[in-house]
Amino acid sequence: MKNINRSFLARFGFIAAVTLNLSAPALAHPHVWVTGAAKLQFSDNKLSRVGMTWQFDGFFSQVLLGDFDTNKDGKFDDTERAAMKEQVFTSLKEYGYFTHLRIGGQETVFDRVENFSTDVDKGELIYKFDLVPAAPLDLTKSETVLSVYDPTIYVDIILGGDKPVTIEGVAPDKCSWSFASGKEISNPDGMLTPQLVKLSCKA
Repeated sequence: MKNINRSFLARFGFIAAVTLNLSAPALAHPHVWVTGAAKLQFSDNKLSRVGMTWQFDGFFSQVLLGDFDTNKDGKFDDTERAAMKEQVFTSLKEYGYFTHLRIGGQETVFDRVENFSTDVDKGELIYKFDLVPAAPLDLTKSETVLSVYDPTIYVDIILGGDKPVTIEGVAPDKCSWSFASGKEISNPDGMLTPQLVKLSCKA
């Protein structure tokens, strides 16, 4: 397995862990916790982007504030945000930003990320960004499943809060969603069972 999350690991000072296989039992548990929310945005009855909100746990938030809030004002200005995006966030590109959208069993590769922003709420760092496919996606013909997870289990991401999933741009009766267990995409050792969002869209 490739080593991933190098920037996350470095922020915690686990430099030695970068050289280890992250599937090893000693590392097969979360070190970063994220509460997420997904916004499914439609245009002309097709999915045009997936908006993500990630709110990090307090400890990891303070690590990033310590590293990138250079003027120590408790928030990120444009320069600080750009540095964090380049050194931490962009490192997740190769892994699809932990966001997996499967249509008819085939995973969609997002073309680009737009609208990256940050905020700080009661000491906890928040990322917001949009994942954009190369072309709008028709979800009416095949089963569609969204899941957000880190396969190494280093980062634990759960869609939660008051509105874990929202759908915009289509009539309320056109698309619906429900949570399910992702047993069919568990990792080989069974230590990860991703949370699934099953989407159903009518033609």
